[in-house]
Amino acid sequence: MLNASWWWFFGGSFLDALIGPNLFFPGEPFLLAAGYLLSNGPVYGVVSVLIGGFIGDQLSYFIGRRYGVNGRRWLSQRIPKTRRAIARARLVLRKRGPLVVAIARLLGPVAWIMPFIAGSYALPWVTFTVFSLIGLFIGVGQFVLAGFLLAQGIELLPDMATVTLFLKEHSLFVIAFSTASMISLMLYRSKSWKKWLNISVCWLVVMLGANYYHFFVGDAYAFGAKEITNTKQSLPELDYTVYPGLAPVYQAQPINIVVVGSTPQKLMDELGWIENKTFSRDDVTFSRYLSLLSKELPPISDLYWDRQPQWYAYQLAGDLINRKHIRWWYAGKEAQSKKEIWVGSVSYDNALKLAHYKGIITILHAIDPDIDMERDKVAESASEAGWAVQYKQLGKPVAYSKSRHYFSDGRVVVLSKKKSINKI
Repeated sequence: MLNASWWWFFGGSFLDALIGPNLFFPGEPFLLAAGYLLSNGPVYGVVSVLIGGFIGDQLSYFIGRRYGVNGRRWLSQRIPKTRRAIARARLVLRKRGPLVVAIARLLGPVAWIMPFIAGSYALPWVTFTVFSLIGLFIGVGQFVLAGFLLAQGIELLPDMATVTLFLKEHSLFVIAFSTASMISLMLYRSKSWKKWLNISVCWLVVMLGANYYHFFVGDAYAFGAKEITNTKQSLPELDYTVYPGLAPVYQAQPINIVVVGSTPQKLMDELGWIENKTFSRDDVTFSRYLSLLSKELPPISDLYWDRQPQWYAYQLAGDLINRKHIRWWYAGKEAQSKKEIWVGSVSYDNALKLAHYKGIITILHAIDPDIDMERDKVAESASEAGWAVQYKQLGKPVAYSKSRHYFSDGRVVVLSKKKSINKI
């Protein structure tokens, strides 16, 4: 841990903000050090640099109020490198006023003399104080954050394999976006009164083309999937989240049902579920896709558990918008019992939405947030069909909010086939 008292951080930030010393004294090392210290727990470094910067700004402002024109003239004559900064600060202060005070710490040399200039031009003290505080948090915060991240180490940054996977998975979207942007720019420069209509049509056509290529032509499902290497598992150690893509940038959906010692096909057959096609496991051509749509059995979009696409997908009878569906993944065998483990994600589609899915933007079904209700219905049906049902707290409770698209108590239904007893 960095061993330094509060005054060390306060003094560095204060001198960095005070007019005169700040022209020669670099304060960034102290701000970075405060972030480094914060990564280990103590917050006094961050508090000290904020207080030091605030007092330095205030003193610089009042020095400007007191000495005004003479102070600017003295700085320009004695320290020539301030002339350009003073002229620029005066210009932007007159044009933008408080906004410039707030962002001055992001404007290089302007930050050195902005509080002094604001005081010399009699910017109201309350206005200066409010907006300089905003600027203080922005300017100091960027270096504190940088110091914090540096202290955490390179592990915070994705490795090259992750970056490569992200770029490969999103390459089609990048090409489509760039193409649509260039065409839109050419259309925008035209004098046609239809240019906005043409731009809209351009984006629609390009994105539809990207979707068609993704689902029916390209190799989006031919890379990145992970093969099972460790077949010895225990239920508490499994991951109970799945994602609509391989790169670690997608919203999670829950694993909420597990079958132990049997296959999901047997369960699904007994409960009357219908098997679906998927893009990763089946060769779905466009004509086949239209045929499945006509039967109200469209292919189910892929989800990935442990970087594997689902092995099987099923749905209950429904229409093109509303349907219950479940995906299954093989998770290996229990370490002790050697029984097969299959994990599943069951949910209910009740709407359509624009979604970020496997590197593209497309229209997919939206799931009902109450996934626990669908889990409980499967458990009830399985119990009636003679399956043993257990609820285990294997997942984490998740509250529904704008950043999450489902809520759950985190419990997982564990199903196993009851042993039949032969009666004599």
